[in-house]
Amino acid sequence: MTEVLRAAHYSCTPLTSLEKLASDAAADVDLLVYHWSPTAASQRQLVALRQVRPILPILLVTGRSPDHALSKLLTDPSTDYLVKPVRSHELALRVTILLARFAPQQAPLPTLRFGPYTFDPHSTQAWHDDNPIVLTRKEFLLALLFFRHLGRPLSRATIHEAVWPKVAELNSRSLDTHISRVRSKLALRPENGYRLAPVYSYGYQLEGLEFPEQNPVTPGV
Repeated sequence: MTEVLRAAHYSCTPLTSLEKLASDAAADVDLLVYHWSPTAASQRQLVALRQVRPILPILLVTGRSPDHALSKLLTDPSTDYLVKPVRSHELALRVTILLARFAPQQAPLPTLRFGPYTFDPHSTQAWHDDNPIVLTRKEFLLALLFFRHLGRPLSRATIHEAVWPKVAELNSRSLDTHISRVRSKLALRPENGYRLAPVYSYGYQLEGLEFPEQNPVTPGV
């Protein structure tokens, strides 16, 4: 995970104890990625850390769906989680979103451009050329997820985990509805050079289409 985050241009420092985050030397730490263990000791450490760093974004990595102890921690909006095995693109995206929401002053995020589309992760605003696109936060995350993995099929489970991490089960029709709205609002149609289509029995894929140049017709003499 450290390699993935460093490749995404984050500075990462492994820690052997959460107690180090309570020191003045750790004041410039913007986010914690923590391997969650459902033990009383882990719970006490996180509670103690929250008392010292109440607004520190925390991403918990767990080996299973949230149990009761973890669910209590997730009532804090600045705490999120991922279930192992951790997918690299989901890790980077989740860290980006957490920093944008809860530590914007420490993590100014670059505007992302994909052809005529522009995405601002900080404000969750999108544009097509210079025209703003009105998206909900979930629609923004969906659109950005597809563009960051252009040409790659994404499973329903991957999409669910990346965009709805705190929802144990997502209705299939609800996912399809959100994706349909993204397709419509961003006009992801072949005539615009993109196609957002279902992958049978798997998920969805955003494709970038290339069109041959049309040579002008030379009028006859």
